[in-house]
Amino acid sequence: MLLRNDSMSENGNNKIVTPSPRENNTLVGHEDAELDLANSFKTGRISHALLIGGPRGIGKATLAYRFARYVLSKRATDSDFVQTKNRDSPLALPPGDKVAARVSSGAHADLFILEKRINPRTGHSRGEITVGEARQLHHFLSLTPAESEWRIAVVDAADEMNRNAANAVLKSLEEPPPRTVLMLVSHAPGRLLPTIRSRCQQITLRRLTVQKFNSVIESVYSNLTEADFTILRQLSDGRPGLALSIMELGGIQIYEKLIRILIKAPTIDFESLHELADELSRRGSEKQFNLAMELLLGWLSRFVISSAQKVSAPEIIEGESATRERFLRASRLDNWAELWENIGNLSHRAEQIHLDRKQVVFSAYTAISDLVQP
Repeated sequence: MLLRNDSMSENGNNKIVTPSPRENNTLVGHEDAELDLANSFKTGRISHALLIGGPRGIGKATLAYRFARYVLSKRATDSDFVQTKNRDSPLALPPGDKVAARVSSGAHADLFILEKRINPRTGHSRGEITVGEARQLHHFLSLTPAESEWRIAVVDAADEMNRNAANAVLKSLEEPPPRTVLMLVSHAPGRLLPTIRSRCQQITLRRLTVQKFNSVIESVYSNLTEADFTILRQLSDGRPGLALSIMELGGIQIYEKLIRILIKAPTIDFESLHELADELSRRGSEKQFNLAMELLLGWLSRFVISSAQKVSAPEIIEGESATRERFLRASRLDNWAELWENIGNLSHRAEQIHLDRKQVVFSAYTAISDLVQP
């Protein structure tokens, strides 16, 4: 039985919206990375460029903004602010810190954020970070600090830079001004330019333990059962950011609809598919569409990896295990691995160039159906 997912607070009235990484003052499970950053900065060994890698939704951007607040608050240079290995949150700042509040709002003069911008003509997020935006970063780094002794830039996410933008950022990495730190957040560091990777100190964040994953979710949704936590861990692959998006965006219901259609392959339930595709292609449903594609890719990922390792994948919806066995009999595992990659590329292109979302959903299910055809 799937957990109830109505994105409501415990009183049932107010919708819970999880904070963005820039607004989030809490980070769980990455204390070692925090300690390394704090001590490196305190001892003058901090690199001018940090590449923070790891799965999407693991806390990379939250760590980047946490370090930005720490440095720009000048707390890092206070002689009485000494880090120890026993400190639970080495980069934590006191509640109500004014500099931290300005960083969280994006209003600090010594913080530059390079991310996808809204296209004023369409009102939608641009599909990628452009070279013009990357050149603004180069100009920012050339300026003298206005409020702090340092200048901090966060690229979130570096994977979203087009090639010209990546080359512009590379120029900033090759000519780093003093007292600057450039942090690149990346879901797949191996896909970045080798010349970018070689100029950065790499920090890799790992998935959280079960206990720490549960504590993150419980801090927002305190009325969940142990079974609920298990389902969220399975759907999110242990990534708390994705788990919170699942709760916030109705991801449980979306996943159930995705799988109910999937298990009927090679038959395509066109009525249900049209209904789901319409729901995901409505104005304002971009986040739900991206989540749906993430959940579908997650199912394919679990299918391919568990089949390759000859282990059982979790059955979240009744019929999933039988469907995986039937799919594997219908086509070789390498064909499914290729399909997983192809649908991933399709999802990425849909986000980059705003493909018709309804057509993307139909294309994904048609490709799955074709592989199951006798």
